[in-house]
Order: sequence, then C-alpha cells, then structure tokens
Amino acid sequence: MVIRKATVEDVEQLVEVRRQFQETVKGTRGSEFFAQAVEGYLRKHVPLGTCVVWLAEDNGEIVSCAMLALVEELPVLGNLSGRVGFLHNVYTNPRYRKQGLAQQIVVNCLQSAKEWGAGRVCLGATEQDRPLYEKLGFKFLNDEMQLDF
Repeated sequence: MVIRKATVEDVEQLVEVRRQFQETVKGTRGSEFFAQAVEGYLRKHVPLGTCVVWLAEDNGEIVSCAMLALVEELPVLGNLSGRVGFLHNVYTNPRYRKQGLAQQIVVNCLQSAKEWGAGRVCLGATEQDRPLYEKLGFKFLNDEMQLDF
C-alpha cells in the first residue's frame, strides 16, 4: 500500500473513483458530461496546486482518495487569509474499509491545506462519516462541517 499525492497521470483513475463515490453516495455515477467536467477540472487544477488529491494505491489501483480544492475568498474576521480548503469525495473502496486509510488521507489533505495557508477547511459529510471528521476536530455548522486552524 502506497499513500501519495496524485499527479495529472492519475486523472483517469481519479475520475472513475469519483464516479464510484457518486454511485455509492448519490445512487448514480453521473453522466459522461459529469465525468468530462471532473476530468477537465482535475487536469487544470492538479498541476496548478489548486486541487490536491491524496490517494492510497494498492498494486496500481487507487483504493482510497480525497480531493481538496483550495480557494481564495474575501478575508473575513474568522479567516483573515481568505484561503479555504474544500474537502471532496473522501472515498475508500469497500474491500479496503476499516483500515484507517480515509483518516490517513484526510490528515494529509489537512496538512496540505495548512501548508497552503488555509484558514479553514470545509466539507459535507454523511451521518455515518461525521465521527471520523469530529475526531479530527471538525465541527458541524449548518449543513457542512468545518475545521478552523
């Protein structure tokens, strides 16, 4: 098992993992247009560093990953840098669950957000996933969870 940052060479596999995530959480893999939009986003933002993807790989197969979009917003009192990370699609293949992979990958994403200078990281979480994020310090606010640094 290898845990590493994704590169643009991983994009096709990442699109497939995101579609698996969508199917698991939303009940649909999404259209080809959806897949093309995700691919275009990743091809643009991974090389720029405005999307950081951490993944776990087993024999060349991505078995777990999380996507961190890094965005600069207008500074506010609670986040003077205006830099915000949005954590998306934390997903682990069912065969690899309960091994701590998601936690390791999220921790790596949080470290990437801190290194970039983010003042906070936000995410949407299912009820079953909330304990993991709460364990890492996230607080539930409105419809999303948030971690302030």
